[in-house]
Amino acid sequence: MDNDLIKITGEIKNYIYETDESMYKVAKIITENDELTITGAFPHLDEGLTYDFLGFYKDNPKYGRQFFVQSYSRSETYSIDGLISYLSSERFYGIGEKLATNIVDTLGANCIDLILENPDCLEKVKGITKAKAQIIYDALSRGQAEEQIFIKLYSYGLTSKMVGRLYERYGTKALNIVEENPYTLIRDIDGFGFKRCDQLALNLGFLKNDIRRLKAAVSFTLTNICYNYGFTFLTYKQLYNSTLKLLNDPVIKGEDIDMAIQELIASGLLVSEDERIYENNLYKAENIVKDKLIKINKNKTNVLKREDVTKALDYVEENLNILYTPMQKEAIISSLSNKISIITGGPGTGKSTVIKGILYTYAKAHKLDLSSDEFKYKVMMAAPTGRAAKRMTEATLYNATTIHKTLGYSLDGEFQHNSLSPLTCNLIIIDEVSMVDILLARSLFEALLQTCQIILVGDSNQLPAVGPGNVLLDLINSNIFKTIKLNQIMRQAEGSDIIKLSNMVLQKRIDYRIFSTKKEVFYYPYESKSIIDGIIKILDNYLDKGGDLFSGIQILAPMYNGVAGIDEINRRVQEKYNHNEKMIVRDEKIFKVDDKVLQLKNDRDLDIMNGDIGKIIDIVKDNEKDFLLINFDDRVIKYPTSNLDSLQLAYAISIHKSQGSEFQNVIMPIVKSYNIMLKPKLIYTGITRAKSKVIILGQNEALDYALSQIDDTRQTTLAIRLSEDSNKKIVEKILDPEIPFDDLGEYDMEGITPYTFMD
Repeated sequence: MDNDLIKITGEIKNYIYETDESMYKVAKIITENDELTITGAFPHLDEGLTYDFLGFYKDNPKYGRQFFVQSYSRSETYSIDGLISYLSSERFYGIGEKLATNIVDTLGANCIDLILENPDCLEKVKGITKAKAQIIYDALSRGQAEEQIFIKLYSYGLTSKMVGRLYERYGTKALNIVEENPYTLIRDIDGFGFKRCDQLALNLGFLKNDIRRLKAAVSFTLTNICYNYGFTFLTYKQLYNSTLKLLNDPVIKGEDIDMAIQELIASGLLVSEDERIYENNLYKAENIVKDKLIKINKNKTNVLKREDVTKALDYVEENLNILYTPMQKEAIISSLSNKISIITGGPGTGKSTVIKGILYTYAKAHKLDLSSDEFKYKVMMAAPTGRAAKRMTEATLYNATTIHKTLGYSLDGEFQHNSLSPLTCNLIIIDEVSMVDILLARSLFEALLQTCQIILVGDSNQLPAVGPGNVLLDLINSNIFKTIKLNQIMRQAEGSDIIKLSNMVLQKRIDYRIFSTKKEVFYYPYESKSIIDGIIKILDNYLDKGGDLFSGIQILAPMYNGVAGIDEINRRVQEKYNHNEKMIVRDEKIFKVDDKVLQLKNDRDLDIMNGDIGKIIDIVKDNEKDFLLINFDDRVIKYPTSNLDSLQLAYAISIHKSQGSEFQNVIMPIVKSYNIMLKPKLIYTGITRAKSKVIILGQNEALDYALSQIDDTRQTTLAIRLSEDSNKKIVEKILDPEIPFDDLGEYDMEGITPYTFMD
């Protein structure tokens, strides 16, 4: 690709692709010497007029060489034929070719400028009535207004993709919003971080100590750090120092930052509590979770007596011919004889067996049939992701759904079940609670009646949620809820090398002799630059033996970027194994029929969730629009191409995205270039996703480095709020006085979000 911007001048011949949902277009243009394809995000440009396009050439794997438009402007010169074609187009109702020819013949090649300057000039044209003159002027004015918005936005250094996003979000108000306060874009539009908006503001003439700039810097710092590190607050000192570091300008004084923080607190956007600064929504979430759980825990409705649970469990064991271990029995009995309980344990400790035992024992104790409508009305099971819910259903033979679906994720983005319209269940069991962040926890607990009994299940050694908060650990550390820790490996899992390896990770020391058995766990040394070659070699061997690339094996990696990152692995695997010529190409993304794909965001319209994995089974057209047909867990979704930013290839996915899932075989590259992410919990989570085999490729020094690191401590206050010592332990939660903001990285590229490293 030639990144040097060049200018070409041409006339729109026709559109190959455009859609109402997006500004993205592919069009044919005619230049003085050639005909070529242009693509980019721009408004509908009129056929017949001449435009100057600024951009670069790039080879598209499906369509060949194309010109990628970065910006455009209407050319100062037009062809006579082009003007006639334009003025007789559908834009000008009732103006045919004859009248258009009269206009050009009478007013000349600069007729458009003349009409816009003085529409009365049309009186000279034979056949033009006053009504038709008005039609022409209005149409030209509308077109010019839209184009002027785009051209002005381009003049501020924005790319066509950025301008397209702005116009899709704000419409004709885009320019006014940008010029009034470009920092608004940080909140409203993906891909606009502080640095990008700040450069835009400075180009517009904003002063460096403009209060809007300072408040945006403070808000961005707090949000970005909280969502990158999973914190729910920063100390005043952390926020102050990190904001100064972000701005990095001697013009900005300490009192300027103080003033910005105080104004944000006064407006209610931030909350200050004992030298801790919270985003308003995170502060509310912690307090609502605390208040609701305390109220539920005090209400003993629906709690069974321990002896009644024991009697029911004895019946279940005897009649269903099940023999629980003493620890599993205690987990079942304790969870049903307490209002809120937590069951935690690693792989092979029988968490799923315990959940199934809880269901049977609850049914027996309450004299209910598991298959009855009454039981289904009273008992609910849920998990954070669709895959985790599916695993829960398969293990217990009782229906589980995602937390979002349980709460009724509606078309307006709100939950149908909340404090005003609560769930009516008497018992709810939530699995994979380590994945639940504080905002989802708020929505869940707020929607439960005080009479509801809650059982929370999860592995506290796994990675915490991607979003802010550390809910499972905070609830355990509060010491006010009954917690049962399963630590006995079940007999059928005792010989598992996967479990042995995961326990070595927890002990922070790997005995590499475990890999010599080559039964369940494998290790192959590779450098970063050759790691993908190693992955390909393993996949070749796996496929030669009849393996299935879609459902039988999963590559898990820590990071998206770099020579060994997820994006490059996916590109190489797709190139090597998927030769289907039926594809959709958008910017840098290529999706082919038979590709394995991952959904990156909850989509209430399509009823698919963040983390769902699917397979593209076809690409179809409907009303001239392209759609992918994607099979997500035996449901075929008609996926609009306007949503492609929410989709990525899934031959390799992040370890964070793998939480709540199980895969038959896992390939996990671990190299030094991942160092920023390498921690024990990350390695543990990746290993424990595998059911049959774990294949680690990389450098043992990178693996040893990961185990030598201390897992990040999240700054949260939920545990303290729940405990009676309100602020006694808060000082122990404080980390560095200055967050290493540079490590977060806000890159000048598209698609960067607070989850670039973690998501």
